[in-house]
Amino acid sequence: MLVLGLIDTALELVPATIAHHPAILTNAQLRGKAPTEILLDESIHSKALHGLPDAERRGRPDIAHRSLLTALDSVLAREELLDIFIQTYTGEIIRIAQGTRLPRRTRRFVGLMEQLLLNKRVPLSGPPLLQVNPGTLETYLEELNPSQTILLSEKGTPMSPTQLAKALLNEANPLVLVGGFAHGEPDSSIVRVVDLQVSFDPDALPTSTIVGMLIHSMEQVLDLSARRFREAQPSP
Repeated sequence: MLVLGLIDTALELVPATIAHHPAILTNAQLRGKAPTEILLDESIHSKALHGLPDAERRGRPDIAHRSLLTALDSVLAREELLDIFIQTYTGEIIRIAQGTRLPRRTRRFVGLMEQLLLNKRVPLSGPPLLQVNPGTLETYLEELNPSQTILLSEKGTPMSPTQLAKALLNEANPLVLVGGFAHGEPDSSIVRVVDLQVSFDPDALPTSTIVGMLIHSMEQVLDLSARRFREAQPSP
């Protein structure tokens, strides 16, 4: 089982400090919601973002959406060999249940994330598919107790995805972290908890590309395609 975490993800509700900005108020009114009940989105709220610290690292729910679709659509996830969580910009941990399928349309994904961040779970009753976990990333990592924690970063040790996949298969409980933001570096508190930083490319690749490279390599090393075809053969 591979545990994959999207960290410092540019996913958050509009903070109160900019809730009265005209760009926020207009968007909230159009959607029939309170300003602090909508997701911060750079494509809509760019003028309001200028007043926030770390503006270049915030307001990109599309990064989480693309990355999660890549991961959850994978054969690795279908085989229940992948566990995923998100750390939001504000530090909340979102746990994603096995077998969860997310909306493919951006508008529906945004609505789902707003519901989740407000109510702390989706659905409201029954077993949760998405749930905000109490505590910090540090306490959640203690709960996971990974045998090795690896951060994928362009500043890490150069290694091919296949090399990393082979190394991960030798671990009892590996955890791989990927930044869920557009620009900048992970928070220093995150860097302190990793055992190794690895780079797939000298360029800063999009999060969804890195996630896809990692998962595809794991599938190749495990030879999942051949195994699934064998299992799909009808019994003689």
